[in-house]
Amino acid sequence: MKKPFRPKGFGKKSPVNKFAKASEAQSLNDRKKGPSSGAGVQRSRSESTREAKPAFPRSWRQVAGTHAIKELLHKRPRSVQAAILQNNWKTSAELREIVDSLNTLKIKFEEKPEAQLFQLCHSHQGAVVFSNETPEFNYKDLGWEDHGLVVALDGVEDPHNLGAVLRTSWLMGVHGVIIPDDRAVGVTATVSKVACGGVEHVPIYRNNQFQQPFETLKQAGFWVYGLSHRAKKTIYDIQFPDKVIWVLGAEDKGLRTTTEKICDELVSIPQLSSDASYNVSVSAALAIAETKRQWNSKK
Repeated sequence: MKKPFRPKGFGKKSPVNKFAKASEAQSLNDRKKGPSSGAGVQRSRSESTREAKPAFPRSWRQVAGTHAIKELLHKRPRSVQAAILQNNWKTSAELREIVDSLNTLKIKFEEKPEAQLFQLCHSHQGAVVFSNETPEFNYKDLGWEDHGLVVALDGVEDPHNLGAVLRTSWLMGVHGVIIPDDRAVGVTATVSKVACGGVEHVPIYRNNQFQQPFETLKQAGFWVYGLSHRAKKTIYDIQFPDKVIWVLGAEDKGLRTTTEKICDELVSIPQLSSDASYNVSVSAALAIAETKRQWNSKK
């Protein structure tokens, strides 16, 4: 190692200076070697508790939240590739239930400190599971029966909104959801958590261009309705057909002009104030509910 520069005569007048310089050199060597585990060396809290974030294939879907994980284990257990639980999972009844399911299904799991789960997902609720399967909406090959209901989201970026739409779609019987590949949120751990299992039941198709799936579905008898606050007709003025595609725009911009042009009709949801707007997930729930109400009234 190259010796540090010393001024002429430095260290010759006093033995204390020699000792100080030797200590400085030793300290420099210690820093280069990294933190020591020997006695007398105290590591910082962050160094002693920090662990490397585990690496998993990008193709694996991360699922967090106890309800979402339970639904994954119930609906598609064979897709589970890895499971990580907080090391104090025995203190939680919901986590114990997940462990019982994992043991029944003979799926091994790792126990990690809360800090490491937090690196994977901030709202993990004590468990994170990885799946190699995401339900895909194959709009081309579905044999449509009397009714069909599809939701398309044009650039929704908030994972809480996508999760809420998927949860509603599951509970209301939506057959599939279409979302773009770019400039839109995908199926993240937060989306799975908010959806509370909806991700496992509602197939998703991702494509930047809506025109192709819309045209295919129109040939199967679907009508495309876009929600726009500028539309004069409301969802209560329309008699909806038996096969409907609801299209909703981004949180702040609404539908793109290109998307509006491929809709059969634009409709709005009544509101008292023009200075505010419905949340996109609320709009989706209202539109889906009105469609289902009309269908049920015909029975």
